[in-house]
Amino acid sequence: MKNIPFIIKIAFKPFLIIFLLISVSLIGFSRAFSEIGNLNEERGKAAKNENILKTKLDTLSTNQENVLTNVNYASSFLPGENPALLLLYQLRVSAVGNGLAITNFKVGSETKDANGLMKVSLSLEIAGPLEQIINFANSIKTISPNVWIDDTELSFTGETLRASINVVSYWVPFPTKIPALTEPITSIDVAEKEILSKISTYSQPFFVSLTPMAPYENLNPFGE
Repeated sequence: MKNIPFIIKIAFKPFLIIFLLISVSLIGFSRAFSEIGNLNEERGKAAKNENILKTKLDTLSTNQENVLTNVNYASSFLPGENPALLLLYQLRVSAVGNGLAITNFKVGSETKDANGLMKVSLSLEIAGPLEQIINFANSIKTISPNVWIDDTELSFTGETLRASINVVSYWVPFPTKIPALTEPITSIDVAEKEILSKISTYSQPFFVSLTPMAPYENLNPFGE
């Protein structure tokens, strides 16, 4: 730079400053455009999630009663825990309805099948006329929780017909995690609607709710 005339040096400095300003501006614009792009992308995601949530809210608001009813039917038919006690209750009710009595029963251990479903077996004995035993066997196919006849043996004791029936019932633990709020609702198909319609006609367990008594003053705490 020693041989460069002084006037050129003086003129070169503004160009250098302008060049640096342009470079800084370009870098700033590049970053700004990048941020704008990111903001537009986030805004698009937010709008999409908003639409999904609105659709969910509209669906639940419109079908709230049907959804709750279908959930009750589905969870009653395929419970989230061992249904042995409920199953025994339902079998007793069905037996009484057909004029029979369960004379003996045995609950088996919990096992898991190849599909990952839990199941429990239950064996029982009933005695009575053949027609009533057949009616009982047919009736237990339409109760909740689900029950499937695995094996049946008939024998006579004098003039009394006895039936030893082995049944199984399935259950599966309910999910411990709910879907994300932004995950779209998957509507049930025609086949699933037919299944829900079918199990809605099944006999449901009857639960009794006891109202707790209000506290009261014991006027005679010593029982005299």
